[in-house]
Amino acid sequence: FPSTHALFSKWAPPSERSRMVTYAFSGQYFGAVISFPLSALLSVYGFDGGWPSVFYIFGIIGIIWFIFWLLLGFDSPATHPRISQSERKYIESSISEAKVETKHVPVPWLQIFLSPHVWAIIVSYFCSNFGFYVLLTTMPTYFSQALGFSLGKGLILNGIFSAIPFAFEAVVVIIAGPLADFLRSRYLSTTVTRKLFTSSSLTLSALFLLLCGYFGTSTPIALSLLTAGVGFGGLGLAGHAVNHIDLAPRFAGVLMGISNCVGTVPGIIGPVIAKAIAHSQNVPREVHVEEWREVFLIAAEIYIFGAIVYAILADGKKQWWAEGVKCRNGRWVGLREPDDLIQKS
Repeated sequence: FPSTHALFSKWAPPSERSRMVTYAFSGQYFGAVISFPLSALLSVYGFDGGWPSVFYIFGIIGIIWFIFWLLLGFDSPATHPRISQSERKYIESSISEAKVETKHVPVPWLQIFLSPHVWAIIVSYFCSNFGFYVLLTTMPTYFSQALGFSLGKGLILNGIFSAIPFAFEAVVVIIAGPLADFLRSRYLSTTVTRKLFTSSSLTLSALFLLLCGYFGTSTPIALSLLTAGVGFGGLGLAGHAVNHIDLAPRFAGVLMGISNCVGTVPGIIGPVIAKAIAHSQNVPREVHVEEWREVFLIAAEIYIFGAIVYAILADGKKQWWAEGVKCRNGRWVGLREPDDLIQKS
């Protein structure tokens, strides 16, 4: 993820930034759509005992992708051997960072960690990823315990059901990007656009998780509510997921690395918390439903907290430290002119 943002800072003109990021990131949701049912199918009918075939197949797919990446991926328009001159001129005239850098600018670590706008992104990443990772890793367990799908053909049906919410999210992500760019170009500022998409994403996800916890007593209702809860989370990719490039294109990869590092923590603690709450075995289904209601309630509360923090602290303007900083006359100032850039030692 940090490397993709470093590339987007050189390839995505501001007017197309939201859609390019969301188009690229939609791949992870389409991947979930394919992997859930395919993994279930391979676990039942695959080679080498079933479940090991899941690792072989996805490992081979990753190697094939890597070969294409080596052949087709380039750092910037200036280093791409096959780009047309008109496209290169268009991108470089829109993004100063698209030009080849010959000088090194130290990362303004102090300014980054003191920026409330950066912390808005970090908090929103943590909160949105908490619900995402809980559902991504435990949704099959939820369908098994609360809805009764487990072994054999039920395992395959479980995989299909688990994929449906992420299919809806992939569609939402693809729509959100162009919509955000349209709103930015016609009606709203970048700041308002990012706040609108992030806060609505977190709030809607919280709402539908709560509804699922209290009213998801049947398979169609639970699946519909979870699909809405997961799907509307995709709106955030046109919000906080693009915001790094708004604040500091030169350091977008660094900002993404920081926020994604914190955002990965829920992937560790979220499933542990969910399994600690929904841990009962050989109990009536009603007990499982109550336990999962508690899991969804916790996720919803975290979603709402993230929405509030981002709505208050977020910003969409390029920051004063975005081109680097230096200490001048005892105070930190931003580097804006080429002569101010610090030569690489």
